[in-house]
Amino acid sequence: GMMHLIMAFSYWITLHNICELGMIWCSNLGAAGLTAGVWIMFRMDVLPEHGGSFPAEIGGPFVASITLGMMYGHTVNQTMIDVARGIAAFIILMHVTLCFRLYSVAK
Repeated sequence: GMMHLIMAFSYWITLHNICELGMIWCSNLGAAGLTAGVWIMFRMDVLPEHGGSFPAEIGGPFVASITLGMMYGHTVNQTMIDVARGIAAFIILMHVTLCFRLYSVAK
């Protein structure tokens, strides 16, 4: 339960820092720190033999921070927007794989 709360806060702080305050580097640092905290919580809760070795799909907030930084950065062009949209679609796939991982862990 706490893992999801911290992950949701990480998404919120990412959006708040970039979209409302324009602080891209603060967003990157906040998302990196909170993502590391979620990784540590997941690693402490789930044993490696039960699917808890390296949950890369939990890194969604940090990837979202990089994606939003590309979209709202100083020098934005159409190629960066297209790449950022592709990465945003990848973040959705990360959430789907996280759901499957948590389902397999819960079995």
